[in-house]
Amino acid sequence: MKKYIVQLTKYTLGAIVLLSTTNCADDELFRETNTNPESFVTIAPSAQLTGVEASFSGAIFEQWRANLIYGEGFIQHLGAAWATATFGSFYASSTEYQGALWNANYGGGLIRNVIDLNERTNGKAEFTNLNAVAKTLKVMAFQRLTDLYGDVPYSEAGLGYYQNIFYPKYDSQKDIYTDFFKVLDEAYSQIQSGTDPIKGDIFYAGDVSKWKKMISSLRLRCAMRISKVDPALAKEQIQKAVANGIFTSNDDNCYMKHDATLPETVGAVNNGNGLSHALKGNELTDRPTTTLFDALGDDPRKKIWFLPAPNGNYVAINPNMYGYNFPGGGGNISRLQPYLYENSAPYLHLTYSETQLLLAEASFRNLYTGDTKNLYKKGIEAGIRQWVIFKDASIIDNNAITAFLATKNLTSGKELEEIATQQWLTLFLNGMEAYSNHRRTNFPVLVKITNVGSTTNGVMPTRMPYPPEESTSNKENYLAAGAKYNNNSWLAKVWWDVD
Repeated sequence: MKKYIVQLTKYTLGAIVLLSTTNCADDELFRETNTNPESFVTIAPSAQLTGVEASFSGAIFEQWRANLIYGEGFIQHLGAAWATATFGSFYASSTEYQGALWNANYGGGLIRNVIDLNERTNGKAEFTNLNAVAKTLKVMAFQRLTDLYGDVPYSEAGLGYYQNIFYPKYDSQKDIYTDFFKVLDEAYSQIQSGTDPIKGDIFYAGDVSKWKKMISSLRLRCAMRISKVDPALAKEQIQKAVANGIFTSNDDNCYMKHDATLPETVGAVNNGNGLSHALKGNELTDRPTTTLFDALGDDPRKKIWFLPAPNGNYVAINPNMYGYNFPGGGGNISRLQPYLYENSAPYLHLTYSETQLLLAEASFRNLYTGDTKNLYKKGIEAGIRQWVIFKDASIIDNNAITAFLATKNLTSGKELEEIATQQWLTLFLNGMEAYSNHRRTNFPVLVKITNVGSTTNGVMPTRMPYPPEESTSNKENYLAAGAKYNNNSWLAKVWWDVD
């Protein structure tokens, strides 16, 4: 067994470590898979699909370090907690935090399993629909990685078992995005109702109509990400996404239905919300920033997301400050509603609200023909109502929503800022996606970081550096990729970030 592990890399192991966020295979399984390749097929594709979907939000350290500390901290949704402030709000470097998503996805099993699931089901009639879902999840997984790091192992990643590729090249981000649209074309073309059922699907319970909308909505997100660097391709893909049919209501939202099981529990399936455990790991000291509260104003989400401070008011903290330095301490600042960090709290991946706000931006920028103001308001309303899944209808105040929407009229000359700010709000608690979208739009304008703890002189990082482990596990490709980003600097920009 030890010899086998040395010969393989974190990109190439295949399906041996299934559900790696919840499970560990024993030595006997490793020995068997080393001597009998046919043993791979004993893992049911439906079970592997369940594990892949759960991995997107069930991994604690990915959620803690990449999503909460850096993602939510960078873009000033949350602050105050020591870790979120020190490393996120103040832009301080930590190789462990910078490599969290990379190591969780390449080393933790998500990429190995999503590639293996694609390979094992490709071209098999009984898995045509499941393979379409696997293709969609492949794009979903690699988009997070390339958006955070830039060029990443993509076309050769996870193919050690299938093609003996143990040192995968880093594909250019431009080529990766071009392939995303090709993969989504394939997924959309092959998924059909009334054929093979999709078993093990915990996003949409095998509902093909929902998956078709998800494929198109993911296409829209990808298209908008490249809309400044390649507006012609973006426009083409936006129009295709709408023509094929994107989300039409919050009922279509892609979210993970977690259960209350602790992550890393042997045998767990839905294994608890990793972000919830990250918030608890920060001792529930993450607090809203003044940037967030200024943007919310009278938005009903303020009450949906936060409890008032002891004085009865909604109080936020400047991103330059630690919670314990706040007058009277962090207890005098508003805190998160408890239902947002229950172990069983859902995790929103892609929503109707996001699609409407992306289309509002696209229509304003002449990339799509639509009613910008109507799309804007629909996106805001959906963004408020989508939080009902965290508790129940009691958190939704219809009168407050109606009154608030009446005030949300786009201001001439500030349309893009206001639309992008609403995108930023609707991505609350999805820090990695909010961080990527903020780098693309540069809105809202964030509070200038002047804290002496900043290692960037207050400049928000524009990518995550490749983890140092790559210098030994995939040295040649690592060095070539790092050179492209000013010696692997986290102040270098990725391909689509042109402003």
